[in-house]
Amino acid sequence: MREVQNILCPVDFSDATARQLHFAADLCLLFNARLILHHNLEALGPGAGVGWMWAASHQGPPSEAAAEERLNALLAEVPDGIVSEARLTHGPTASSVLIVNELVNADLIILTNHGSQREDHGSITEQILERSRAAVLALHEASVDHAVPRFASPGEARQGILVPASFSETSTAAVDFAFGLARRLALDIHLLHIEPSKSHADEPATALADEERRRLRDLVPQELAERARIHVIAGDPALEIAAQAERLDVSLIVMGEHTRTSLRRWFTHDTGRAVLHRAHCPVWYVPGEAPT
Repeated sequence: MREVQNILCPVDFSDATARQLHFAADLCLLFNARLILHHNLEALGPGAGVGWMWAASHQGPPSEAAAEERLNALLAEVPDGIVSEARLTHGPTASSVLIVNELVNADLIILTNHGSQREDHGSITEQILERSRAAVLALHEASVDHAVPRFASPGEARQGILVPASFSETSTAAVDFAFGLARRLALDIHLLHIEPSKSHADEPATALADEERRRLRDLVPQELAERARIHVIAGDPALEIAAQAERLDVSLIVMGEHTRTSLRRWFTHDTGRAVLHRAHCPVWYVPGEAPT
């Protein structure tokens, strides 16, 4: 598992910011990573709806001086031992995040998805997922995430994470990354393979299901075998991943992101988008070229 060395945390100063910063700090301590806080000043045009970089309840975006002051206040809250800095930009939000991502060589971007599903104005999280080379940890509002992972206390009781596996290269990268986390934290890994079907009541054929279970077990490192759970079901992957996460009461979904590859089995953009909007826990997207 390659180390996560630089974590980019774009913040909007909304109520979600403190929670987002808490996750980022815990992961910086876990990986001994550098933290980069980022805020983008963008004036919203008429009809743009709720801006990702500013809460709807606010009267307008802060001035540059006020934004700098708030970023410095957030830096003061970062725990001792974490190397941190702040970046302030102007421009289209998704592009600004991606530019800062390249400048600081971020391995991971931590976002809060505020739930925009407008067809004519895709959410900033989705745009970053499509265009970023870094891994993305997408949080939801606190009222949406029924369960959350704990990264700060490796000695605590085990928690579960769900890893959809399609046996593609990107999927395998996500599986490897999840087991890397399990070596650092008290985690049970639920490996899930879904055979696409038209009916959610359908079950995979017995022989096929047995073969898929064998292939999933072959992905499990021997030293972590006791903490791996294998699941093979039939259904629509775009729906079943979030549903199984709820049923298994996991605190995190770790999945491959295929939007930049020509191989699109069932981790397509639509699948990633459906999971993002349906899940009630954070989703960690691991592209093939991201740290694994």
